[in-house]
Amino acid sequence: MTTNASPNQQQLVLLGAGRAHVQTLKNLARRGTGDVSVTLVTPYPHYVESEMLAGYVAGQYPSTDLCVPLSSLVEMSGADFAGAHVRSLDPVARQVRLSNGDTLSYDVLSIDLEPNADRQAFETHMPGARTHAMFMHPRATFMQLWPRLCELAMERALHVAVIGDGLAAAEMAMTAAPVLAVPHGSRVTWIAGGAQGTPPPLAGEPSALARRVLARLKRLHVTVLQDQCVGLDGQSAQLASGASLQCDAPIITGGTGYPAWLLQSGLQLTDDGAPKVNERLQSESHRQIFIAPLDADAQYSPVLNANLWAALTGGEFKTTPKIHRSRIAVSGQGQAIMLWGPFSLEGRFAWRMLNRGNHKRLAALLAQ
Repeated sequence: MTTNASPNQQQLVLLGAGRAHVQTLKNLARRGTGDVSVTLVTPYPHYVESEMLAGYVAGQYPSTDLCVPLSSLVEMSGADFAGAHVRSLDPVARQVRLSNGDTLSYDVLSIDLEPNADRQAFETHMPGARTHAMFMHPRATFMQLWPRLCELAMERALHVAVIGDGLAAAEMAMTAAPVLAVPHGSRVTWIAGGAQGTPPPLAGEPSALARRVLARLKRLHVTVLQDQCVGLDGQSAQLASGASLQCDAPIITGGTGYPAWLLQSGLQLTDDGAPKVNERLQSESHRQIFIAPLDADAQYSPVLNANLWAALTGGEFKTTPKIHRSRIAVSGQGQAIMLWGPFSLEGRFAWRMLNRGNHKRLAALLAQ
């Protein structure tokens, strides 16, 4: 890693290439870095727009629509770039240790990450997961593997298992099923977690949305199993019920959260085990560290950016807005399911609305 820092400059380190940090780089390109040395740390060369990933799986977007190269943004911003993973964070010494051996010191640290899938944790309770499964996160890796799976489905019929609970898993099953079914009739099963007697799949979602999603899965001939996957051997998935499911390609969508290096750093955590932040997005225990929510909504970006500069140069802090989001699921074949308050909408019109919003959001993010 090369650095343009001088001893008298304040050090701002950006960990992760989430939406808010892309906006930070854009702002730097306009205003300059001034007396602040900025370093972006991410192992991936692209920003991936999370809300377009399901459309990519469904075949509605080419990869170039949702993958934004970071090199030009970094160059225009005047920031330094470290293409590495984070190994550890020491909030007392204000240092970050990287996988390439570098140690970065900071005055202000900003963390804006995509959800993390802990492969070792999966391997512990699902032996074979590291060797045989595709993981939805990190997205950049998944996007390299997904075309290969589609090519294999063009050669022969496959049985694909989507493993995970919640709307993200259901969305993966809905978008993957019609794409993989052609031409040999590949089938998709959703192993939705839980067991008989526990709440049904999507029980945590609004009932109107859950009903539409489950009905759509049925129309797509996706089998929904309320069971736990406890092992993978490359040919089948072993279930907690004792059954075995033929499985050529397991896709794991769940288990995402903050990485171990952050949770074990000594920052104060919530009862749920996430970093505890205030309304300014500051760590409650270490106010020089700012943390955006995983896959943060676009409305968090101006708050994070304003507060980073307030922490570095003085000025007023902003507080996070109250965000009311619609619940949306891409359901494949140019269709989507949307829920806003008590109203729900399903079909091609819902997809057109979602598609228009996705492109508008991405264009705003990239506009100079």
